[in-house]
Amino acid sequence: MIISNSKNLSLCSLVLLFSLLFAACHGSKDPAPKYTVGGTISGLTGTLVLQNNGGDDLTLTADGAFTFATALADGAAYDVTVLTQPAGQICTITTGSGTLAGADVTNVAANCVNTFTVGGSVSGLTGTLVLQNNGGDDLILTADGAFTFTTALADGSAYDVTVLTQPAGQICTITTGSGTLAGADVTNVAANCVNTFT
Repeated sequence: MIISNSKNLSLCSLVLLFSLLFAACHGSKDPAPKYTVGGTISGLTGTLVLQNNGGDDLTLTADGAFTFATALADGAAYDVTVLTQPAGQICTITTGSGTLAGADVTNVAANCVNTFTVGGSVSGLTGTLVLQNNGGDDLILTADGAFTFTTALADGSAYDVTVLTQPAGQICTITTGSGTLAGADVTNVAANCVNTFT
């Protein structure tokens, strides 16, 4: 009985030993380390939605630090972009892309500034006038009155209103059409149209 127990004990010991060796040789390796991507936001007054690598949406409503929920493997690339701008603001990202290198990323910066519109009034118009602001954002006008360009610009941006297409039989000139946004909508651009004759 004692011999039998010894044999069973030895057999159990060998099974245990082989199990440990198998686990040591074939067991799962430690997972690769993962790190988070984040930074700080400033100037935000609305709701901003950021993305990392085209996903992992992050909704922000106040200034301060932020971190994306999904951690990435060491050596992975990251690219932080704006998915949805806050109403009345434009937010820009700096130091928003790179490669994880053994540590969390904490220096992505999102800076938000207020936006304002550019507009004014047209007088004397009898045809179709096409205006542009900064070489784009075409605005078609067919009657006298107030106008506003569709695209709002960041505070501090330059604006330059020009005529793209004159109305038939008229020449329209722009006054007070250029400047720099300074904390308010521009409403004093003037387009004055007069008839032309041969």
